[in-house]
This record gives sequence, structure tokens and C-alpha cells, in this order.
Amino acid sequence: MTCPRPNTEKENVRPDRSQARPCLRTRLRSLFRRNQDSGPGRTLVLIATDRLGRGDDELGSRLMLNFLKTLPELSPWRLVLVNGGVRLCTAEHPARDALASLAATGVRIQACATCLEFFDLLHRQQVGEPTNMVDIITAMDLADKVITL
Repeated sequence: MTCPRPNTEKENVRPDRSQARPCLRTRLRSLFRRNQDSGPGRTLVLIATDRLGRGDDELGSRLMLNFLKTLPELSPWRLVLVNGGVRLCTAEHPARDALASLAATGVRIQACATCLEFFDLLHRQQVGEPTNMVDIITAMDLADKVITL
């Protein structure tokens, strides 16, 4: 959408600003579409914990690692880490290598910067990029499918 131009024949005519700029959501969608592949089948995987399932924590950690190692078969478009899931992208976590392999195949990995700061992990993040909630919500909106763990 372009800004309306004032009538040059009349002086002191102001353009109608009510529709001069698209809303923030429209601008963000446009930005994401220009920067991302536009083909069908964009799957976003949202991970909110460093373990899969409830019960035994050691088993949950193993299951999450197996999930991440198997994830390339799904060919996800984006992987978003929030809350305790941001621990997966740190230097000392065993899942770091699986995430690095995903990133090497072109999967965009994003970790919630607020979560990284909350857990004091911002300086220990080794895979992916810090992001904010606007980017996360926009990516979820653009995805054809969202898988949440």
C-alpha cells in the first residue's frame, strides 16, 4: 500500500493519513515473506522445555535429544525455543550438537531473549539467534503448521 499523494493543483491540501501506512502486523508479515521461503509446508516447532514428557527427568532428557536428532526427517522451517527450552541451545547441553546439525541444514533456530535473560543464559547461547515475542508470534502466524512441545 502506498501513501496517498496530495492534490498538487490545490494548495494546503493534506493527504488522508488514515490509510497511509499498513498496521504493524501487515508490515511484519511482509518483511517475513520477503526474507523467508514462500513455498508451502512451513512447519514451526515450538519447544517450551528441555525435556519431553513428565515423569523421570533423565528419560525426558533422552527423549528430547532423540526428538531433536529425528527432527530433520520432518524438515522443519523454524524451531523456536521458549521458557526452559532455551537451555537446549547452551554450550553445555547435550542437545546443542543436534540443534547445530538442524541449523546447518537451513532450519532457522530462535531462542526467546527474555527467557535467556531470565535464566542467565544469554552469554552461554551457542546455537540459533535471540528473538522477541513479536518475531515468535509472527512466525507462528506465517507457519502452515505449528508443533508445540
